[in-house]
Amino acid sequence: MNGKFRVALLTAILCLVACLTLQGGAPPQSERVRQAAVAGSFYPADAKELAAMVDGFVVQAKVPAIKGEIVALVAPHAGYPFSGPVAGHTYALLKGRPTHRVVVIAPSHFEAFSFTSVYDGDAYTTPLGNVPVDKEFARKLVKLDPQSQLSSSGHVPTPAGREHALEDQLPFLQRVLGDFQLVPIIMGEQSYEASRRLGVALAELIRGTDTLIVASSDLSHYHPYDEAVTIDGKTLSAIEQWDYLAMSDNFATRTWEACGGAPIVAAMIAAERLGATQAQVLKYANSGDVTGDRTSVVGYASAVFYNGLDS
Repeated sequence: MNGKFRVALLTAILCLVACLTLQGGAPPQSERVRQAAVAGSFYPADAKELAAMVDGFVVQAKVPAIKGEIVALVAPHAGYPFSGPVAGHTYALLKGRPTHRVVVIAPSHFEAFSFTSVYDGDAYTTPLGNVPVDKEFARKLVKLDPQSQLSSSGHVPTPAGREHALEDQLPFLQRVLGDFQLVPIIMGEQSYEASRRLGVALAELIRGTDTLIVASSDLSHYHPYDEAVTIDGKTLSAIEQWDYLAMSDNFATRTWEACGGAPIVAAMIAAERLGATQAQVLKYANSGDVTGDRTSVVGYASAVFYNGLDS
């Protein structure tokens, strides 16, 4: 290849790249997809087995008829053999209620950071397929909430561990809703102020849209069965009385326990501002009900916040 030909070829390539860029046709960057971190441990890695398990939990759940608009939900996030039957009660309410967007708020179990992390990637994936992130909503959220940042913190696996609390909700949502856009939020800061900022910002963005909030949380950890039931009963009573201030105060002092306490409080604040007036606990159980070992258990609950048109 002579020198003149090489120069001509290089010029042609540069012109082509420039034209594609000007026309919005530059080669696309590869998507950033958060891979399933706990498939094969918390839930089955095989898609058919996973779908059958989730469908079974949802079908077996006995839930009341909610005639009002469902604004927010609470669901547990342990391994499916333990918490799946309780989570089934949460998601059974969504049958026949398709929604365009779901905001899932979860705690960070392994990575420490002092802000609310809104995933900055393109999608989450499970064995049931990809769930696209609503990136426009995410960008608007971090502009409204000074505590929030677009980030991978808390979302991607680290040497400390593989975060499961948000991912755990997705197969249920995929089976019940089908296609939807996801706003994945992990709270590193657990204070009432962080919950309030997030709840207020979410309410402003969600109002008038087809959007659901899910707070991912387990309850008390590693107490004897009867003690766990007592502690969790106080948390569940506060949920039904819509007393998120008492919840936040007691979570802060560890008088009550919920690893996703801040997400629950944020969801309640948002739901309140969006017109929800009723809160109902749908199901409570703990790991002792599954294993028979009552010496040290973890609590799980399902709850709904709705506008009360049926009351």
